Amino acid sequence: MDHSHLDIPGYTIHGQIGHGGMASVYLATQESLNRKVAIKVLRKSSDESLNARFIKEAHFIASLANPHIITIHDISTLASGDYYIAMELLDGGDLSHNLHRFQEPAAILRLIQQIAEGLAVVHDRGIIHRDVKPANILFRNDGTAVLTDFGIAKDVDNNSDLTQAGFSLGSPSYSSPEQAQGQPIDITTDIYSLGVILLELLLGYNPFKGDSHTSTAINHIQQPVPVLPAELQYLSALLGRMLAKQPCERFQSCRQLASAIEPLLQPEAKAGCEKPVAPIAAPLGTIRLATRAYPRLLPAIAVIAGLLILSALTYESETDRQIRQLLEQAELSMDEGRYVFPERDNARYYYRQVLLLDTDNNSANEGLVEVTQKLIEGYVTRGAVAMEEGRLNRPRGDNALHYYRKALALDSESPQALAGMEQLAAEFARRGRANLLEGDLKRADYNVTRGLRINSEDAELLTLRTEIDQKMPTTKKVLRNVLGKIRKTIDSSSE
Repeated sequence: MDHSHLDIPGYTIHGQIGHGGMASVYLATQESLNRKVAIKVLRKSSDESLNARFIKEAHFIASLANPHIITIHDISTLASGDYYIAMELLDGGDLSHNLHRFQEPAAILRLIQQIAEGLAVVHDRGIIHRDVKPANILFRNDGTAVLTDFGIAKDVDNNSDLTQAGFSLGSPSYSSPEQAQGQPIDITTDIYSLGVILLELLLGYNPFKGDSHTSTAINHIQQPVPVLPAELQYLSALLGRMLAKQPCERFQSCRQLASAIEPLLQPEAKAGCEKPVAPIAAPLGTIRLATRAYPRLLPAIAVIAGLLILSALTYESETDRQIRQLLEQAELSMDEGRYVFPERDNARYYYRQVLLLDTDNNSANEGLVEVTQKLIEGYVTRGAVAMEEGRLNRPRGDNALHYYRKALALDSESPQALAGMEQLAAEFARRGRANLLEGDLKRADYNVTRGLRINSEDAELLTLRTEIDQKMPTTKKVLRNVLGKIRKTIDSSSE
């Protein structure tokens, strides 16, 4: 949209200051109060669900009262029917433009505490932000941190994490493990994202960020929290709870998080973690007894005992040696992500070689289970990324349906893969509905047919099927049924 054509009664538009996938933002003056504001205008869309979501976002933010949540001034429509929101102008820049202010741990902790307090209000209303990242943390001129952009926020009780046109599932660099895998999420996903920001500010970089969306997602799922420098060790427990891989192990509310930060702002918090650890000493009585009894034999006894202990510790059969070396190779392969490739140099291969030597080896059996789980996680992550990028069932061998089926082939009851398939069916339903609203029966029929192959009992898809059949000519219905039978026979090879 060209701002020169933008006309909003009561506002003087100065120019565009930002834009995204679904909206543009303009600098304006609200004439009645002679104050600068930011106006967010939804791009023209035929999808009423996007319009409804845009307005829902505005009403939700306007209902919040917290200094760390952006303030909404006005919600209305243009003459063209497009929706807009007038909100406070935050001209202090985002977090990336204010890094110079957050070089010390105390300043960083206060920032995280402010955003946690804002999120607490959001969560109290039953909403998950889902996109907490530096670009969505802005600042007023007085330095107050403000959380913005609730464009992909969702209801806590809404189980759909569906990607919609113009929306993302969050920013990969700050997404929680469950969010990266397309699993159900709760408010702790925002706490995890805030933890990544804390870690990034402390270290000066984001250790989870990879060279692609997929590698970044895998890092969030697998990579442990880095060890902090000695001077920051007193923050390890806080970070550990914010960045726990399992949601149940994180802080269960942002108020808990904010309260946990408060004592860490005290001078004694850092000092308490710098106390030296006392060495472990042998009992004094034992030493005295040993030096009094049999003083002449003591050296010989010590030598003999040492040799016996050394012999017991160092003896290893040839089979034991081979097993040890194979397990070491397997662990190295796991660390390097070589789960099943390359051939004869991967974790699964080495664990299987161990079981040829020792069929009951616990380490090898547990290792094979872990390999399978890693493969499933990898497929689910790639499936979630493919769905986010719109690759639902194409291209062949690199689409969401392909990856979720790969995961289910390893474990037919994998909750992550099953959840991914449900989301995939829901996305086909969303596309079918959008096609139907646009009058494109052919595309609507295609998307609904694909969705029903994934979930033949989906209520929305079945409703769409009925609506499409009512509008589709009889000849096309017959042709569709014939083509459907043909597609079923080649379905596995085509996807």
